[in-house]
Amino acid sequence: MPSGGLDVLLKAERGEVDPLSITADQYDLVCNGVELSSGAVRNHDPEIMIKAFELVRLGEEDVKKKFPAMYNAFCYGAPPHAGIAPGVDRMVMLLSGEESIREVIAFPMNKNAQDIMMGAPSVVEQKQLDELHIAVVGETEE
Repeated sequence: MPSGGLDVLLKAERGEVDPLSITADQYDLVCNGVELSSGAVRNHDPEIMIKAFELVRLGEEDVKKKFPAMYNAFCYGAPPHAGIAPGVDRMVMLLSGEESIREVIAFPMNKNAQDIMMGAPSVVEQKQLDELHIAVVGETEE
Protein backbone atom coordinates (compact mmCIF):
# COMPACT_ATOMS: atom_id res chain seq x y z
CA MET A 1 0.00 0.00 0.00
CA PRO A 2 1.65 3.23 -1.05
CA SER A 3 2.04 5.84 1.68
CA GLY A 4 -0.35 8.57 0.61
CA GLY A 5 -2.79 6.14 -1.01
CA LEU A 6 -4.50 7.02 -4.26
CA ASP A 7 -3.52 10.71 -4.02
CA VAL A 8 0.20 10.00 -4.35
CA LEU A 9 -0.40 7.65 -7.29
CA LEU A 10 -2.48 10.29 -9.08
CA LYS A 11 0.29 12.85 -8.49
CA ALA A 12 2.80 10.40 -9.95
CA GLU A 13 0.55 9.88 -12.96
CA ARG A 14 0.42 13.65 -13.54
CA GLY A 15 4.20 13.95 -13.17
CA GLU A 16 4.00 15.91 -9.90
CA VAL A 17 5.76 13.15 -7.95
CA ASP A 18 8.56 10.84 -9.03
CA PRO A 19 7.05 7.32 -8.93
CA LEU A 20 10.36 5.99 -7.60
CA SER A 21 10.03 8.25 -4.55
CA ILE A 22 6.77 6.64 -3.41
CA THR A 23 7.22 4.71 -0.19
CA ALA A 24 5.16 2.16 1.70
CA ASP A 25 4.76 1.06 5.30
CA GLN A 26 7.09 -1.92 5.46
CA TYR A 27 9.09 -3.24 8.37
CA ASP A 28 11.77 -5.78 9.16
CA LEU A 29 13.25 -7.14 12.35
CA VAL A 30 16.99 -7.61 11.87
CA CYS A 31 19.56 -8.98 14.30
CA ASN A 32 23.27 -8.97 13.48
CA GLY A 33 22.46 -8.53 9.80
CA VAL A 34 20.02 -11.45 9.69
CA GLU A 35 16.39 -10.69 8.79
CA LEU A 36 14.25 -12.41 11.42
CA SER A 37 10.83 -11.06 10.48
CA SER A 38 9.33 -9.05 7.66
CA GLY A 39 5.98 -7.40 7.06
CA ALA A 40 4.06 -4.60 5.41
CA VAL A 41 0.69 -2.93 5.14
CA ARG A 42 -0.82 -4.70 2.14
CA ASN A 43 -2.71 -2.88 -0.57
CA HIS A 44 -6.36 -3.59 0.24
CA ASP A 45 -8.17 -1.08 -1.98
CA PRO A 46 -8.99 -2.25 -5.53
CA GLU A 47 -8.93 1.30 -6.90
CA ILE A 48 -5.43 1.92 -5.54
CA MET A 49 -4.29 -1.50 -6.69
CA ILE A 50 -5.46 -0.84 -10.25
CA LYS A 51 -3.89 2.63 -10.33
CA ALA A 52 -0.55 1.21 -9.11
CA PHE A 53 -0.59 -1.36 -11.91
CA GLU A 54 -1.56 1.29 -14.46
CA LEU A 55 1.62 3.17 -13.55
CA VAL A 56 3.61 0.13 -14.74
CA ARG A 57 1.49 -0.16 -17.90
CA LEU A 58 -0.90 -2.90 -16.77
CA GLY A 59 -4.64 -2.33 -16.80
CA GLU A 60 -7.64 -3.41 -14.76
CA GLU A 61 -8.13 -6.51 -16.91
CA ASP A 62 -4.53 -7.56 -16.22
CA VAL A 63 -5.12 -7.20 -12.48
CA LYS A 64 -8.35 -9.21 -12.66
CA LYS A 65 -6.64 -11.93 -14.71
CA LYS A 66 -3.39 -12.21 -12.71
CA PHE A 67 -4.80 -11.67 -9.19
CA PRO A 68 -8.48 -12.69 -9.31
CA ALA A 69 -8.82 -13.93 -5.73
CA MET A 70 -7.13 -10.90 -4.24
CA TYR A 71 -9.02 -8.45 -6.45
CA ASN A 72 -12.39 -10.07 -5.66
CA ALA A 73 -11.69 -10.12 -1.93
CA PHE A 74 -10.86 -6.42 -1.98
CA CYS A 75 -14.06 -5.66 -3.91
CA TYR A 76 -16.04 -7.30 -1.10
CA GLY A 77 -14.27 -5.19 1.51
CA ALA A 78 -11.49 -7.39 2.85
CA PRO A 79 -9.97 -5.58 5.83
CA PRO A 80 -6.50 -4.05 5.72
CA HIS A 81 -3.72 -6.49 6.53
CA ALA A 82 -0.54 -5.37 8.23
CA GLY A 83 1.03 -8.64 9.25
CA ILE A 84 4.53 -9.70 10.08
CA ALA A 85 5.96 -13.18 9.60
CA PRO A 86 8.65 -14.35 12.01
CA GLY A 87 11.33 -16.59 10.57
CA VAL A 88 11.71 -19.06 13.43
CA ASP A 89 14.21 -21.12 11.43
CA ARG A 90 16.35 -18.00 10.96
CA MET A 91 16.18 -17.27 14.69
CA VAL A 92 17.35 -20.81 15.46
CA MET A 93 20.16 -20.41 12.92
CA LEU A 94 21.30 -17.21 14.60
CA LEU A 95 21.04 -18.60 18.13
CA SER A 96 22.96 -21.75 17.20
CA GLY A 97 25.71 -19.78 15.46
CA GLU A 98 25.22 -21.50 12.09
CA GLU A 99 26.15 -19.81 8.81
CA SER A 100 23.48 -21.54 6.71
CA ILE A 101 19.78 -21.98 7.35
CA ARG A 102 20.09 -25.49 5.88
CA GLU A 103 21.95 -26.51 9.04
CA VAL A 104 18.89 -25.94 11.24
CA ILE A 105 16.08 -27.20 8.99
CA ALA A 106 15.25 -30.87 9.58
CA PHE A 107 14.89 -31.79 5.90
CA PRO A 108 16.32 -28.93 3.84
CA MET A 109 16.09 -28.81 0.08
CA ASN A 110 19.30 -28.69 -1.90
CA LYS A 111 20.22 -25.90 -4.31
CA ASN A 112 18.11 -27.60 -7.02
CA ALA A 113 14.94 -27.46 -4.82
CA GLN A 114 15.08 -31.21 -4.25
CA ASP A 115 14.40 -32.91 -0.91
CA ILE A 116 16.88 -35.78 -0.99
CA MET A 117 15.45 -37.47 2.14
CA MET A 118 11.92 -37.57 0.69
CA GLY A 119 12.98 -38.15 -2.91
CA ALA A 120 10.97 -35.14 -4.00
CA PRO A 121 10.04 -34.06 -6.48
CA SER A 122 9.42 -37.41 -8.11
CA VAL A 123 7.30 -38.99 -10.81
CA VAL A 124 3.63 -39.43 -9.93
CA GLU A 125 2.31 -42.85 -10.85
CA GLN A 126 -1.05 -43.28 -12.60
CA LYS A 127 -2.30 -45.31 -9.60
CA GLN A 128 -1.75 -42.28 -7.33
CA LEU A 129 -3.61 -39.99 -9.73
CA ASP A 130 -6.52 -42.46 -9.97
CA GLU A 131 -6.72 -42.74 -6.18
CA LEU A 132 -7.10 -38.95 -5.90
CA HIS A 133 -9.41 -38.68 -8.93
CA ILE A 134 -6.95 -36.46 -10.78
CA ALA A 135 -6.76 -36.49 -14.55
CA VAL A 136 -3.80 -35.15 -16.51
CA VAL A 137 -5.03 -33.28 -19.56
CA GLY A 138 -2.96 -31.90 -22.39
CA GLU A 139 0.53 -32.84 -23.40
CA THR A 140 2.88 -34.49 -20.90
CA GLU A 141 6.66 -34.55 -20.88
CA GLU A 142 8.41 -37.87 -21.33
